[in-house]
Amino acid sequence: MIGKYKIIALCTCRIQDGECHELVNELDQQLRNMGCRLFVYNCISKLNTNAEINAQISVFDIIDPSFCDAVVIHSYRFDNYEFCKTLAQRFLDMGLAVISLGETISGCINLEYRHKDGFAEIVSHMVKHHGYKDIHMIAGIKGNPYSDERIEAFRKVLQDNNILFDDSMVSYGDFWSVPAVAAVERLLKENKLPRAIVCANDHMAVAVSYFLQSRGISVPDKVAVAGYDGIETIYSSEPTVSSAGIFPSAIARAVCDAICSIFDEGSAGENIPLIPEPIINESCGCRSEKNGLKFNSSALYNELINQFYRFQDENVILSDISERIQQCDNFNDIADEMRKDDLMYAMTCVIKRECYDESINPEYDIQLHFGDDLFVLYDSDDYDNKRNMEESFISYNMNGRDIIPNLMNYLDYGRSFIFTSLTYLGKPLGYTCFHFSSYIPGNYYKIPQTVNMLSTALGGLRGLRHQHYLLNRVDEISKTDALTGLYNRYGFCTEYDNILHELGDRSMAIVMCDLDGLKTINDKYGHDNGDFAIRTAAQALKRVCPHNAACTRFGGDEMMAVFPCCGVENDIRAMFDQALDSINEASGKPYRVSASMGIYITQNGEKPGFDELIRCSDKLMYEEKKQRKAARG
Repeated sequence: MIGKYKIIALCTCRIQDGECHELVNELDQQLRNMGCRLFVYNCISKLNTNAEINAQISVFDIIDPSFCDAVVIHSYRFDNYEFCKTLAQRFLDMGLAVISLGETISGCINLEYRHKDGFAEIVSHMVKHHGYKDIHMIAGIKGNPYSDERIEAFRKVLQDNNILFDDSMVSYGDFWSVPAVAAVERLLKENKLPRAIVCANDHMAVAVSYFLQSRGISVPDKVAVAGYDGIETIYSSEPTVSSAGIFPSAIARAVCDAICSIFDEGSAGENIPLIPEPIINESCGCRSEKNGLKFNSSALYNELINQFYRFQDENVILSDISERIQQCDNFNDIADEMRKDDLMYAMTCVIKRECYDESINPEYDIQLHFGDDLFVLYDSDDYDNKRNMEESFISYNMNGRDIIPNLMNYLDYGRSFIFTSLTYLGKPLGYTCFHFSSYIPGNYYKIPQTVNMLSTALGGLRGLRHQHYLLNRVDEISKTDALTGLYNRYGFCTEYDNILHELGDRSMAIVMCDLDGLKTINDKYGHDNGDFAIRTAAQALKRVCPHNAACTRFGGDEMMAVFPCCGVENDIRAMFDQALDSINEASGKPYRVSASMGIYITQNGEKPGFDELIRCSDKLMYEEKKQRKAARG
């Protein structure tokens, strides 16, 4: 529960399909009347057999029992029963009530689509009401369970009506128009055209009806046709196509009844049947029962054409946005590119904080699940509010439990919420939340376009940023001594040129450091201890020099630092000795690390070259060691 609203989570797949977003709209409206709010968690494409490796399913990580009151899994949409079982068990283990919509899953309240019964009803209408004995079926994909159950229903109706069934009475149309038409064309060529054809879905039935009429075969006078599913296209066909289906309003009502039972009584019946209703139209030989729903075919055709061209135009724009995003220097610039073309409205984009870190390899190191550390990359409403106040939208951190910014306002306004994962190279980058204020089918059509564009754009940007990071690291490594972390000769020469360029007329300090007794440490304690001594001296030198000093190891135990004079030059030797003393006390080594140090201050804008520095260092160290030897002796 969030505030005063109970939250119902709907897990679904391919919300861009009409039958899906129509159901979402019906369910959203009915739940609002109950004082609830619907959160939709959507995969934009079908899951593969091993759904666990599909980054799209990371969207279900956002569902949290701390705010969610019940979960509806639209199991019929996923076409992956094992995944739905796993997902359901996950929520059951959280203590949530789970409704399975379409498939029977143990432990859930199951709203069962009785497609077999529904298909049997339309076949029975053809056989019993019209008396068609010579009847043929165009099934779906061979071996598909949904197709096979409809074949079984077809066989059973024929058997109950004393019609002998054999396999030649079934062709396969793969649930689509082209293979369905090809199957009927074969029957026509073989002179085996039946008196009636019943198709496993409406797409095939509409295509078959048009094909027959294009060949001068009257529907239904010569060949009667029926389909199944009850999609709106059956009303735009001429003649209108008979079918059967479960209407979104009836499904939503059944879901809401089950939710009411959960809230009021603590549970609902385990298995609740959803029986498809026959839709009697003209293609079977009847008069349409719903003439009022007969559409203007020309108007529908024009609308489909408009949608197609809009889809093409928006794809071009989104492709351009993708290119612009990948050229952004930082994440704060991305919001400007996303809002520029007015396509990404009523939308929030949240990414994982680790995706902001360019050092993380996007192919391997990104975690598969969402945590609490998230980053609001874009929020269209917040962006518009800032723009109206002549301010800039700045991306910001967000706790994952907040889900999206401004959530309570959206809940009060009654907005719908559709969450979809952003993925790249099989890894989740974040998620989008579309929060539409009204039901416009075009909004739902564009969800996969927008999500795919953002996934590609952000994934490409992540890749480019990581490449930039790697190039910088290679450059850094090429300039750095591996043992000490100081510059090597190549790196020092580059940095020394920068110091000389910025030096002007100021003096420059040259600090030379040479380890004492390194050979003794190596011989007595081993070269790993010798390396420790070298690293210790390097750390001490780096610590006592100013932050803008160029420190280098240019020999085995010889180190040098160069920096513009800043008033600490005379203190460096004492600071260096103190740093070594501190390290020696903490190390517990049986020897003390000590080093000789010489300091030279240039005069009158003197700018020695690298070879001069080396000669100067040799002279300084010779004098330093001579003085130290004299002091000991």
